[in-house]
Parts: sequence; structure tokens; C-alpha cells
Amino acid sequence: MRTEEQTKGLVDAADRILKQLIRTPEFKESVIILLRAVDPPAARRLVRTLFWEDPALLMSVLGTLPSLINTALEALAEAAAQLGSMPPPLLGDLLGRIVSGIDGAAAGEAAGRMASTLLSLEKREGEGSLGEALERLRGGFSGAFQESFGDGDLEARLGSWMERTAQAAVTPGTAAHALVESFSRAAREHPAFLREVVGPLLGPLLEEGPARGGGTSGAAPAKKGAPPGGKARKGGGKTAGKEG
Repeated sequence: MRTEEQTKGLVDAADRILKQLIRTPEFKESVIILLRAVDPPAARRLVRTLFWEDPALLMSVLGTLPSLINTALEALAEAAAQLGSMPPPLLGDLLGRIVSGIDGAAAGEAAGRMASTLLSLEKREGEGSLGEALERLRGGFSGAFQESFGDGDLEARLGSWMERTAQAAVTPGTAAHALVESFSRAAREHPAFLREVVGPLLGPLLEEGPARGGGTSGAAPAKKGAPPGGKARKGGGKTAGKEG
């Protein structure tokens, strides 16, 4: 379990001040009034102002983004821990209300634009590159995720998610369907990706056939000795018959 560091800074000061102010009814009323006045559509204008009105300020803000993101992640991790202690019916109702208020179109546009931007970046070698930074991020993420997730039935949860995703993938208009269609078009234009990446990844799974005790009915196991692509392995067994 990660230990909580004792720091002295802006967030620590805000915590100590809030502990005192939160006991004041007038302060709580003021906070509620301010939160109700939040106008999400204006965020786009705010971002454009930061980007184009003062480039020097923009660079300063971008330089503090790692600290701001880490602060948000620490807060989110603690919020998840506190929510986990709530009774499931109450938690489900609360999360349902939160999710129902989220703008799905804005979330989809943000995810799509960010993914498009990241995919457009050329791979750069050398210290400090995006690839190396992502690799370091992945190392810390994997260990902490596995530890915090615990010993839950990951296989069952993934199976349920895969089933829902498979149903959505064949439904036009869903994000899963759009992703599958885009992947299919890209794969046709780049067959080497299927041969060198997808084949080695999925080959062993296809050769094993349906999952133990829960495969899809009517799906015959793939024959061993023939990886994706139809090419037979060397020494992959006797043929049914020899041509004359």
C-alpha cells in the first residue's frame, strides 16, 4: 500500500484552512452557490484565452500540469477509497446520478481528439521522448493498479465487460462499433501490423480454441500448427494426404 507523504504546500494549506471554514454555515452556503454557477461550455473560451492571449502564461501553466494532474489523481484515489466504504445500493445510486449528469458528447469528442493527436505524433528516440515517459508511467501504474485492485475476480469482470463490448461493437453509432470499423480499415491498409503484431498476440489464443468450460457453442478450435495467416509451421504434423 502506498504511504501518504506529509507535505507543506498549497494543497496542505488549503486542507488546514478548509478544516476550519467547513464548520461555518455561511462558508458552506457560499461554496454551494459557487458550484451551482459553474458553466461548462465556457471552458472552451477559457482554454482559448490561455492558449492565445499570453503564450508565456500558457507555458507556465503547462509546466505545472504534472503537479496539477498528480494532485487530481491523489484526490481521485482517495475519493475512490472512501466511496468503496459506502453500502453498494447507496454507492450505485450516487454514481448513477453523477454519470447521468456527464456530457457524453463532450467526453467522446475530448477522447477522440486526444487519441487522434497522440497517434499523429511521430515516434522519437532519445532521452525525454514521449515513448520513454509512457514506459516509466506504465511501470508505476501497473504495480499500483494490481495492488489496489486486490484479489477481486478480474476474469469474471473482464468477461462481463467483453460481452457488453462485443454487443456494442455490432451496433452502429456506438464508440465500440466506430473503433472496430476504424481498426478494420487501418488493418487493411497495413497488413504488416496484422502479421507482425496481431498474429503473435492472438495466435496462441486461437490455437487453444474456446475457453475452458465456457466457449462459444459451435466454434471449433483452430488447428494447431497453422498460425493466423494460413501458413503452416515447420514440422507441424503430417498432412492428410500427398498430392500425386
